[in-house]
Amino acid sequence: MIARISRGVAARPSQIRALLAARVCQPISIALAVFVLAAALVAGLIWRQERYRLRDARGLAATLAAEQAFAMQSGLERALSATYALSAIVRQGWRSGSEDRLPAIAGLLRDFPGSTMLQLARGGVVRQVAPADGHEAAIAHDLLGDPLLGATARRARDTGQLTIAGPYAMDGGLALAGCLPIFVDEAHGQHGFWGLAIAVIAVHEIAAPVRLAELVEHGYGYEVLWSSPDSHGAQLIARSASAVGSDPVERVVPVANASLILRLAPPVGWGDVPGLLWQSLVGLLFCALLAWQAGWQTRLAATAKAHERNLERRVAQRTADLQRFAEVTAHHLQEPARRMVSYAGRLKGQLAGRLDDPEANISLDFIGQQAGRLQELLRDVELYLAADQPRGRVESCDAEQTVAALLSRLAESIGEAGARVRVGPLPRARIDAPRLGDMFRVALENALDHGRSENALCIEIDGSRSGDLVRYRVSDNGPGVEPEYRARVFRVFERLSASGEGTGIGLALLQRIAESIGGHAWIEEAPGGGCQVVLELPAGEENLAPEGRS
Repeated sequence: MIARISRGVAARPSQIRALLAARVCQPISIALAVFVLAAALVAGLIWRQERYRLRDARGLAATLAAEQAFAMQSGLERALSATYALSAIVRQGWRSGSEDRLPAIAGLLRDFPGSTMLQLARGGVVRQVAPADGHEAAIAHDLLGDPLLGATARRARDTGQLTIAGPYAMDGGLALAGCLPIFVDEAHGQHGFWGLAIAVIAVHEIAAPVRLAELVEHGYGYEVLWSSPDSHGAQLIARSASAVGSDPVERVVPVANASLILRLAPPVGWGDVPGLLWQSLVGLLFCALLAWQAGWQTRLAATAKAHERNLERRVAQRTADLQRFAEVTAHHLQEPARRMVSYAGRLKGQLAGRLDDPEANISLDFIGQQAGRLQELLRDVELYLAADQPRGRVESCDAEQTVAALLSRLAESIGEAGARVRVGPLPRARIDAPRLGDMFRVALENALDHGRSENALCIEIDGSRSGDLVRYRVSDNGPGVEPEYRARVFRVFERLSASGEGTGIGLALLQRIAESIGGHAWIEEAPGGGCQVVLELPAGEENLAPEGRS
């Protein structure tokens, strides 16, 4: 005993360390797993939301770029339309024969805002300029041979289409020049090249009414570029003070032979770094809180489970101790009870013929009877306490052989009761033979004790198999048991009549054995009236080879 206690004490620190390690590691593992899963989910949600935000932001920027590019295109085309007015004036004068007396063209500048200067060049040589002040040097200038405008002027003459030249420097800024060829009717119905109508447009005059500054107010940087066959690539003609970020939104609009390009992007790019940092911080806090909650719940569950296991272990230990104590007590009380029976009979024999007091004889008989009853009660208590433990090898038992042996032992009791016992087919059951014998003994003794009535007692024992179960039935033709008492009689020490025989443990012993092997026991009414005890047990294997044979 001392050695066992010392071993338990020596093993306790390692068990405590293992228990503490399990309690610490499991919540941490669960918390880490929950944190990783939650972080992956939050990262996916943030990434998805950022994609939607970028899509919406670029969509809004594309809409603004389209509006501004269209406005610039409209302003530029409105300023260039002055060349068509000049062309109409020339052709009208040509048809009326007053082409040499063309009206002054300065008034057209008021009608076509955006045009900085207008020119009429007959044969490609400038004849009129508006405004004239400050531009006298332009008179008699040959545009077809000009190094800047010559290629554009010749292309306009050859194609017959409005052609735009530039951008080129003018008065400290950039300007574009639209050249429209003018053709007049000549003799024999032919069209002859008269000259060119030129509208010079300052770039800042086009951009001013477009309100590009609103783009800066919305947090965008912008660039306006001009692309034409003569510019050898896109040239920057306007830009915001703030730089254009990476991957800008671009809108291209055609104007005559060239294209106007507007690029738009936030100076810091499309990414919302502060917003992403804030969302990531909130997401990490949420993941940490969720992981802490999961770890805490896991720790609580582990603590509760450990406490439950500890309680179950203590209850099992207490139950085992109590059962062991009851078994030992019942076993050791058997000897005093046996001696009381023996010495009561011995005393009665010694006093026979010498004791004249009838009350003393009655008392001696009562002592012997009660001692015998105590001996039976202790025997049944000991059997009940050990009923859930096999008393032999659990195997496929021959119920017919067991019942035959039982009937042989109880032949005297059966004869005294005047009972007639009929045994039907009994399939095998999987149980140890001693406990199967106890079950049939209890059921048969119950029929002998309580099945008596005015008619001769008839007891029938039979059985049947259904799948993996067998049912044994022990029936009598006695008074039976009322339905409301059929469950009650299986309780320990429960007896329906105080004057009846028995210890009140038999049916409880029967049910305890049946339930210990996965079976069941109950009482129902017999087919012909009376009581029928039903035992449901696991079925054994039929047609087994005899012992010692293969």
